[in-house]
Amino acid sequence: MNTTTEPTTVRGPLGWDPVPTPPRRTWLAIVVPLVLVVAVLIGSMRITLPYYAMAPGSARSVDALITPPKDHSYPPKGEVLLTTVSLYQVTPLAALVGWLRSDIDVLPEKEILPPDTSDKQYQQYNLEVMDESKQTAVVVALRRLGYQVPEHGEGGLVEKVLPSFPADGRLAPGDIIHSIDGSAVTLSQDASAIITKHKPGDVLDVVVSHADGTASRTVQVPVATDPQQGGKPVLGVLLRTYKHSFDMPFDVKIASQNIGGPSAGLAFTLGVLDELTPGELTGGKKVAATGTIEIDGTVGDVGGVAQKTAAVKAAGAKYFLVPPGEYATAKAHAGSNLRIIKVATLQQALDALASIGGDLSGLSATATAPK
Repeated sequence: MNTTTEPTTVRGPLGWDPVPTPPRRTWLAIVVPLVLVVAVLIGSMRITLPYYAMAPGSARSVDALITPPKDHSYPPKGEVLLTTVSLYQVTPLAALVGWLRSDIDVLPEKEILPPDTSDKQYQQYNLEVMDESKQTAVVVALRRLGYQVPEHGEGGLVEKVLPSFPADGRLAPGDIIHSIDGSAVTLSQDASAIITKHKPGDVLDVVVSHADGTASRTVQVPVATDPQQGGKPVLGVLLRTYKHSFDMPFDVKIASQNIGGPSAGLAFTLGVLDELTPGELTGGKKVAATGTIEIDGTVGDVGGVAQKTAAVKAAGAKYFLVPPGEYATAKAHAGSNLRIIKVATLQQALDALASIGGDLSGLSATATAPK
C-alpha cells in the first residue's frame, strides 16, 4: 500500500520569509552629530587650560581718579590716559579665538603666574604693587614741583631671585636685607648704591631676616655682573623697599579701582602734575601713557604693549608715550593715526608733551604749603 505524506511547513522564526526593512530615520543622522558638536562646544566653554590670554583692555582718563586738595586743584581740559590689558585663563574655544587674532597673545601659565602662586594670589600681589606705584607717582610729581617729601623704609625686600646669579640659592623671595658689608640698608636704592661700589667676585656679607619674623642671619653673596645692564655689579635680586612710607606735604588720593600692576605709574605722575598746576600739560589733547615710574623719575618697561596700543587706538588718542623697550612693538601696531613717542624719564615725557603744545609753565612755580 502506497502512503503519501504531505510536506511539513515550518513557520515561525525558521521561516524563509524576508525580514521587513526597518523605517528610515534620517533625523538621527542629523541630530546625533549636532548633539555631539553642542556637547563639545559647551565643554570647550567650561574647561580651562593652563594658558592665559592677554587681550586689549581699556584706555581711560586718570583725571577722574585723582583727587588733590581743593586749594591745589586745577582741573585740566585735556586728558592723560592710562592703559590696561585684559588677562584671563582660557578655555579651548577662547584659546582658538586668541590664536586667530593678532591683538591677543595666548601664553603658557608659567609665563604669567610666579611659581607656586594661585590666580587669586597673583591678583592680590598686583593690587599691592599698584598701591606702591600710586604712592611713587605722587611723590615723584610733588618733588618735581619742588616739595620736600622725606622717605622712610625698613630694608630691601627681595621680590625675586634671578636664576644663574650669585643670590640664587642664598637669598629667597620674602627676605629683607638690612645691611650689606656693614652699611645699613633702609631703602632699596641703598642696596644698589652699596653693591655698585664693588667689583665682580667680591663676597659681601648680607644681613637678612624674613618677612614672616624669622631671626636675622648673615649670608655671604658674591658680586656678579649683569650683561643686560651694561656689566653693572649685581647680586641677582629684584628689590623694593620694605614698609615704604613718605611724609607728604598734603594728601593726593588716586582711586585705581580694580586695576593692578605698576604700569600706570607714568600716567598717574603726569595726571597728578596736570591736576596740581595751572595750564594744560597736554595742550588740551588726549594723550595716553604707559610705563612704570621710579623714585628718580626713570620710566620702566611694561608688558602687553601691543594690546595697550589697540586700546589707545579705540579710545581715539593721537599720542602714546611708551618706554624705549616697548617702542618698536607699539610702533608696529599703531597704524597711521597714532604717534608713538618713546620716553625713558619723566623729564623726557614732559619734553614730549611740550613738543605737542603742552604748557609746562606751571611746573616751574615755587612749591608752597596748602593754604
